[in-house]
Amino acid sequence: MATTPDPGTEQPVAGPEEPMLVAVRDPDGDRAVVDWAAARAASLSAPVTVLHAVADPGLLPPGSSFADEVKRGRELIGREASRVVGEHPDLRVGTYLHCGGIVEALLGLAATAPMLVLGADRKDAASGEFKGSVALQVALNSSAPVVVVPPTDHAAAGSKPGGVVVGVDGSGMSRSALLRAAEEAARTGTTLTVVTTVGAAAEASLAEPEMLAGVRAQFPGLEVRWTVDDVNGPVRALSLQAAGAALLVIGRHGSGARSAMSLGSVTHKLLLDPPCPTLVITRTSVPAEA
Repeated sequence: MATTPDPGTEQPVAGPEEPMLVAVRDPDGDRAVVDWAAARAASLSAPVTVLHAVADPGLLPPGSSFADEVKRGRELIGREASRVVGEHPDLRVGTYLHCGGIVEALLGLAATAPMLVLGADRKDAASGEFKGSVALQVALNSSAPVVVVPPTDHAAAGSKPGGVVVGVDGSGMSRSALLRAAEEAARTGTTLTVVTTVGAAAEASLAEPEMLAGVRAQFPGLEVRWTVDDVNGPVRALSLQAAGAALLVIGRHGSGARSAMSLGSVTHKLLLDPPCPTLVITRTSVPAEA
């Protein structure tokens, strides 16, 4: 079923910019996600749309009312939109209610959205198993950059002193991730930490790669730290460096000169337990203010 604007709540403000999309699945668990997206949109003077999905009528449990589900969905995004406007009075906030899967909704809107923001997939407290794979499916299939926010992250976007962390492996995608990370760090006035790892049998140089010289030239006032982890694997290395960071930036795929930093598999594992808000670069050409 096609995604349509929800007629019962506030609509996106018309303008030349497409709104950032933030998905709300659980009103309690996703509060930090909405806060992060709202703070980022406010810092960019950009619009944001709060999105929620209700199941198709044919997929509802017996005895459930589709009308009630729609009503609850409208109330949820309406409350979140009102809360965000209360915290950011000048922010342009809209709502969108989708009938169908949340993955379907986000991937369908990714073609025009500058960024998708959603919460990390949650684990069952008793079994430890994941309750679905929404964040993973969206991040691995979206045509737009995706930010996955962990449930424990309650800071405003870009407000933490931990800086921006990026993983590189020498591939073209990791170069795009590096450039995007530099833009993010420069925009928020924080430090950039560039991380790579060395495999047990690799003979990689500990010297800074050539692409860092380009970043330093393009952003002369940016503090750049180059870190080579020759002890841990890429997932552990990035998790350690990004703990407490404002943002972790990674490429969706990677198979470059440093094969130990294979960002395809690394992305998959990091998104299961992101150490901080994690931006997945999904386009080779990335706009500066998405």
